[in-house]
Amino acid sequence: WNFGKDLALKKIHLKPKEVVPAKHLENLFCKHFGYENSEGSWIPKNSLESTFVLSDDERADLLGDRQNENPFSETGLDQWISLLELALSIDHPSATNRIWTCGLTDGGLHNIFLNEENLWMFDLGEPSLEPIPAFLTKFLMSFFHALGMEEDEKGDWVVRFEQDENGKLRLTEKTKELLPKVISSFNITVDRLINELFDGYEKVRVLLVRYVVTQLISDSAFCIEKWRTKGGGDESRSDHQYYLEKWLWRALWDIYASEELRRRYLTRMMFKRQLENRHLDSFLG
Repeated sequence: WNFGKDLALKKIHLKPKEVVPAKHLENLFCKHFGYENSEGSWIPKNSLESTFVLSDDERADLLGDRQNENPFSETGLDQWISLLELALSIDHPSATNRIWTCGLTDGGLHNIFLNEENLWMFDLGEPSLEPIPAFLTKFLMSFFHALGMEEDEKGDWVVRFEQDENGKLRLTEKTKELLPKVISSFNITVDRLINELFDGYEKVRVLLVRYVVTQLISDSAFCIEKWRTKGGGDESRSDHQYYLEKWLWRALWDIYASEELRRRYLTRMMFKRQLENRHLDSFLG
């Protein structure tokens, strides 16, 4: 949140192409918190809705307001506590036993190259023991993460947004076409993982999705840090660097993708609950 505060106080030097993404990041990280509030660890709903044109599913909003009933809607410290509680409550052996990672610390799609005969994996690190849900996090988040790293014909990352008449960010037409396919692939993959690794144990689905949502927010912070490391915001260094704004656009994409995924799963949970209630009503009737 200090990044948003520094933007608001004009402590960060911006190049012309960085102004638009930086303005929206300032709105997300500062304006709705106030300069003195740095305790929040989640982006508030009003900040998201004033920055992005989100999916127009009001049912997700209604469900998301009932914070005590839904594991995707906690904010601040509550979301970390509830995430830990959820992880500790999963009692399936495939979720609690640890596996040896062999150094595969980031098994995302962007770090895996394959053909019909070979598989190459990149971004290896220190081998460790991890529970399967934690190990799968980077792989599952990469379905959305990879869209933020797609290269255009010049080798630059594709910007996923354009500004509407109200100054809010909306998806480009190409991204609108791609995102439903990505979400469908993500859901199919999660379904299969749950069936094959966790014997259909549905409770782990919420944990997997919450890990992905949290990881996307974490990657947004990584992108901002990378921008600053490469000289972004520093007048004496940034003028010697080119296309640093891509890190700010990717940070915005990560935040948008995390919220879109959260909202869609809220709606999915609501439909499932309504269906269960109908079955119960039918049985009681």
